Amino acid sequence: MTAQKRHEWYRTTGRAGRWVIPDWLRVGEVYDGVHLTAAGYLSAATTEIPVDDDCASVIAGWAPDETYWFTDAARIVADDVRLWVSESNGERLDWVEDDQPPA
Repeated sequence: MTAQKRHEWYRTTGRAGRWVIPDWLRVGEVYDGVHLTAAGYLSAATTEIPVDDDCASVIAGWAPDETYWFTDAARIVADDVRLWVSESNGERLDWVEDDQPPA
């Protein structure tokens, strides 16, 4: 990646050095997708992200609040399931976490 983007990323961050990108194939072996929150984007855009003493990366090619999926179907982990219900408070509908465990 260094030869392709070094100049562009140097102009953006001011950092001269070795650049790397994630190994998305390996990431996809473990995760269904990767999501970049708007807050994460705003705090890290145009900045170098240190990887180790020699290498850094940047958020490149991402939009705020964007998800890249590595699979056609997300896996559900039973421990992570939370049920949300719509509840009217008289004026509007609110989404609240249900206190009943999923069946």
